[in-house]
Amino acid sequence: MDVSTLPDGGVRLIERLTALESEVRRQGDKVANMVVETDKSTAEDISNDGINKGMSWDDIQKASNSVQPRMFGKQAMATHMAERNVILDRLRDLHQSLASRPPETELATAPAALTTELMPHQRHALAWLRWRETQRPCGGILADDMGLGKTITMIALLMADKEGNIDDDEEDDDEEKGKSNSKVVRGGTLVVCPASLMQQWAGEVRRHCRAHAALVCVYHGAARAQQPHRLAAHDLVITTYNILQRDHDQNGVLMRVRWRRVILDEAHIVRNHKSATSLGVAALRARRRWCLTGTPVQNKDLDLFALVKFLRITPFTELQMWKKWIDNKSQGGQERLSTLMRCILLRRTKAQLQQRGHLPSLPARTAHQNPIHLTPAEMNVYQKVLVFSKTLFAQFLHQRAEKNADSQGFLPPAKDTAYDKMHKKMIALQGAKPVKSHEILVLLLRLRQVCCHCGLIAAMLDPEDTSDVHEDPAGQDLLAELNKLTIEDSRTRRKSDNKEEEDNKEEAPEESTSVAEAIRSVLSPNNPVFQLSRPSSKIAAVMDCLRNEVFVHEGDKAVVVSQWTSVLSLVEQQVRAAGVRSVTLSGGVPVPARARLVDALNDPHSPVRVMLLSLCAGGVGLNLCGANHLLLLDPHWNPQLEQQAQDRIYRVGQTKPVHIYRFMCVDTVEQSIRKLQDAKLELAENVLTGARHTNASKLSIEDLKLLFNMGQ
Repeated sequence: MDVSTLPDGGVRLIERLTALESEVRRQGDKVANMVVETDKSTAEDISNDGINKGMSWDDIQKASNSVQPRMFGKQAMATHMAERNVILDRLRDLHQSLASRPPETELATAPAALTTELMPHQRHALAWLRWRETQRPCGGILADDMGLGKTITMIALLMADKEGNIDDDEEDDDEEKGKSNSKVVRGGTLVVCPASLMQQWAGEVRRHCRAHAALVCVYHGAARAQQPHRLAAHDLVITTYNILQRDHDQNGVLMRVRWRRVILDEAHIVRNHKSATSLGVAALRARRRWCLTGTPVQNKDLDLFALVKFLRITPFTELQMWKKWIDNKSQGGQERLSTLMRCILLRRTKAQLQQRGHLPSLPARTAHQNPIHLTPAEMNVYQKVLVFSKTLFAQFLHQRAEKNADSQGFLPPAKDTAYDKMHKKMIALQGAKPVKSHEILVLLLRLRQVCCHCGLIAAMLDPEDTSDVHEDPAGQDLLAELNKLTIEDSRTRRKSDNKEEEDNKEEAPEESTSVAEAIRSVLSPNNPVFQLSRPSSKIAAVMDCLRNEVFVHEGDKAVVVSQWTSVLSLVEQQVRAAGVRSVTLSGGVPVPARARLVDALNDPHSPVRVMLLSLCAGGVGLNLCGANHLLLLDPHWNPQLEQQAQDRIYRVGQTKPVHIYRFMCVDTVEQSIRKLQDAKLELAENVLTGARHTNASKLSIEDLKLLFNMGQ
C-alpha cells in the first residue's frame, strides 16, 4: 500500500506502527527476563479439592439464560421461568454452602470408640462428612479411589455421631414429614452393599471399634428379623441390594423403618435409574444419605442421576428437569453439573494423596501391553465371522438409511406410527428380517470370543457370558444363525481325497486352494483350532507371562481376570497342567466361600499362586493384596470394571511392585474397544474434575462402524 496517497501522507499510520513495534520489543525483553517458577496450579487444585474451580455465581446465572423453553406461549414461558427460579434457588444454596466447606487442612478428631488410628486423608474425609450432614441435602458422595478406606471412614462417622448423641426428633425434612405415620419406627444406620461385602462390613466394625461399641445386625438369610423394632434396636444394619429390592416390592421390614442414615456401598450398582434396585433405595426413609463409590460415572452423565435421586437433591430428582438443565450437552449444563458435584462429592486419588504426603508411598505400578497375533487359522475364523457381521451390519445401516430417507423428518418422533408399521411390512415382503441394534452386540460378542479362543463360538453361551446382551427371541435366533455359521454340516463340505489332511492342519489352506473350499475347511468341526483342549494364541501368551513373570519369583502371585468364566476355565486347565495351585472366584461361588478363596490367595504361606477372577465379581470390594500381578485377558465395554479390578491388588497394604498386563489381539475388534474405553474414561474424569466435554457416551453409528472396521 502506498501510504503517500493517504490524506495525511500516512503520518498517523507510521506513528502507530512505530509505537506497536516499540511495545513488542518491550514485552519481548520482559519475557526474556522472566524467572520460571514451579507450577503451583496443580498443587493448589489438589489441596483445595476443586473448591475454587468452576464458575462464579454471576456466570451460573448467565448460563441459565441459554436454556430455552421447549414450547412458546404465555403459559409455557411462565412454566419455564418458574423452573428456572427453582433451579437457581437450589444452585444458589449449594454454591453458598461451599463457603463453609472444611479446608483440606481441617482434620476431624477420631471418635473415642475407634481403636484404629485414622490416616490424615480419612480424618479430613470425616470432617467433610460431618459438614455435609449439616447441609441440605444431608449427605453426598464419597468417591475416593478404591483402597483408600471409605469403609472405616464411614464407621468413624457412625461412632462420632453416636458419641454426639444428637436428637433427631426435629430433623425431618419436608418429604419425610409427609410420609410419617405411627407404624414407622426410628432406626440407626442402614448399609446396603453387595452380598460379598456384608461380612466385611461386620468384620471392619469388630476390627476397628471397641467391644460392644455398636450393635450390628446382618439382615440376610431366611432367619432374618421380620419386626421393624428389632432392626431399629441396632446401631448398624447391613443388608444386600437384592434383599432391599425384595422388601421394597413387598413393603418389607426395611421400608417400615425411618433410618437415621443410609449408606450405599458400591453405589454405582444403582446407576440405572429405571432398575428395581434403584427404585428401592430411592424409596428408603432416611434424612442422611450417602453413596460410596470409586466410580460414580461409568458410562454417561445419566449414571449420576440415580445417585442424585437417591440423595434427594430436588428439583434434579425429576428426570425431565435433569435432562433439561443438567444433561443437555451444553456448556451451561456441564457447569451446573460441575457446581453440583463440587458441593456433594469428595474425591481423592492415590496420586494426589501421595503428593500431599498424606499417604505412604505405594510400590511402583507398571503397565504392560501384550500384543497378540492370531495364527493364520485363528485369523481365518475371525475374518469369516467378521464378514458375516459386516453383512448384517450393512443391512442394519441400509434399513436405517432407507427409513430415514423415506421419513424426511416430517413425522413426529413417536413410536409405532403408521409409517413404522408400513416400513416393517415392506421389509417383510422383501424377505429381509429387520436387524435390531442389540443383535449387533451379539455379533461383537462373537468376535470378542474368537479373540480368546475359537472354540468358544462352537458352544452355547453361559448366562453370565450373555449378560450384556438383551434377552430377546431375535437375539437367540441370531445366536442360532451364528452357530450354523461356525460349525457347518459335513454334508455341505466338498469331498476331496486330501480333505482329511487339510482339516487337521493348523496352517491356513494353501494358495492353490479355492476360496470357497478354504472357507469350508476353516469352519470344519475337525479343524484343530476349535478344540478347547488346544491353547489358543491368547491362552498361550497368558501362560508364557505367568511362567516368565510370576512363577519364577518366589512369593509372587497373580490374579487372572476375564469377563467370561469359560475363558477362565481354559486358563485353569493350563495352570493345573503346569503343576500350579489356583482358585476361581466368579459370580457362581457362594458368598460364604468367597472369603476362604481370598484368604488362600492373600496368605503368603498358602500354596495358591493364581486366582482366576470373573471381572464382574472382581469389581466389588475385594482385597487381593496377596497378589502383585494382574492379567487382564479381554477388554470390557465398561473400563471402570477394569480399573476396579486393578485396585484390588494396588491399594493400601500392598508391599510389592505391582504389574498390570493387558492382552490384546492385533488387527481385531479388541483394539477398537480400547479406543472406546479411553473415551469413556475421559468422560468420567471430566465429570469428576469439572472439565468440559462433548464426547458422546453411547455407542453411535460411527462407533459401530469403527468396531466392524467399516469406517471408510
